[in-house]
Amino acid sequence: MPEIAYVNGKFLPLEQATVPVEDRGYQFADAVYEVVRTYGGRPFALDEHLARLFRSLVSIQLEHHLDAGQLKSLIGEAIQRAGFAETMIYIQISRGVAKRHRGIPVSYEPTFVLTARAMPDSRYLREHGITVITVPDNRWGRCDIKSVALLANVLAYQAARQAGANDAIFVGADDAVCEATAANVFIIRNGELLTPPEGPKILSGITRNKLLEAARAAGIPAAERRITKAELLGADEAFLCSTLAEVVPVLTVDGQKIGTGPLAQRIYERFITMFAS
Repeated sequence: MPEIAYVNGKFLPLEQATVPVEDRGYQFADAVYEVVRTYGGRPFALDEHLARLFRSLVSIQLEHHLDAGQLKSLIGEAIQRAGFAETMIYIQISRGVAKRHRGIPVSYEPTFVLTARAMPDSRYLREHGITVITVPDNRWGRCDIKSVALLANVLAYQAARQAGANDAIFVGADDAVCEATAANVFIIRNGELLTPPEGPKILSGITRNKLLEAARAAGIPAAERRITKAELLGADEAFLCSTLAEVVPVLTVDGQKIGTGPLAQRIYERFITMFAS
């Protein structure tokens, strides 16, 4: 089945999709994005994903003429055209093509890109867990905007791989745990589910928010609050979550073993029952 793209009004094979050299997304990372997955062929939490996309566009003052109904229709068509059992939809909107200058153009036409690929299988990581390292948080100050400016994330992930780990978790100068390179962080201590609070130092993940709902529905206390690195290292359980990987247990942090237990799996099972069945 084909991987496909949609660029500024036209569907085409993914390998044929291009954008101009002077697109501001390419030259300045002047763009935002979203990733949507399907369960049973249906987009998961699409209203929440699109609401976050529009918040990101407002945050970077990117003017556009898109609306949620139009995007839902386009996503549905892309899923149907691709024909995968489960689909990963990537959406990126940049400020378009302009002569290279840091100033925002007076007028511009946004570049809209969508791709449809087969959903990657995350079962192995979910069943076997991962190892992580911690790294200083050297990202820009608005991580709540889903910007394509991800160089710090790329370098942190590379540092983890070079250290023999699967991923990295950013820790601020105040010793507060933030998030991983492409996932939110949860820990379980004394039977309570904890995750860093919403704010400029994390992207408020759609799956993150659904897991908080699932935990409470399962009778597990859940709170959003500051988590220190020491609390992470002393957690009874820890896991990362994202749209694509869902729930991935953390086995070690900086080489130190993290406890294992049943609550993360219980929360995941309730999440699937509530939102993905």
